[in-house]
Amino acid sequence: MIPPAVSRESVAGRLARSAWRAVVSAARARHSSVFSHVQHGAIWLTVKVAKLQDASALARATARILPPLSVQSAQELYGDLSNVGTCLSRALTVASRLPHAEVALGFDPSRAPHFRPHAWVILQGQPLIATDFCPTILSTIPIGS
Repeated sequence: MIPPAVSRESVAGRLARSAWRAVVSAARARHSSVFSHVQHGAIWLTVKVAKLQDASALARATARILPPLSVQSAQELYGDLSNVGTCLSRALTVASRLPHAEVALGFDPSRAPHFRPHAWVILQGQPLIATDFCPTILSTIPIGS
């Protein structure tokens, strides 16, 4: 597979190459569907170039055409996406297809003064992945239907 020919210096070129890598990664993934990776790529791109409201709206819209995930499937998808995108794009993707899920936005105050925000999926008040959370939650976004 050969990526699309675009200028290496342009922002669009970097985005196109990143999207291409996501598609190739999806094609090579054994336990996740290509559609989940395409959904994630679209959400990741929207997180990068638009507002959070746009990305969450896209997550909800794409989740309407994809089947909902079980908790175990959501955890597997989260693991499959662990090396691509951002924590926010991964959390939006997984939470959008997990009924009653929320995306939490927070940080770890013990790492001050190096403020590093983080996003993760919360289901029924608990993180979807036990090791993926921060002690201080700033906000939650209800995403899952």
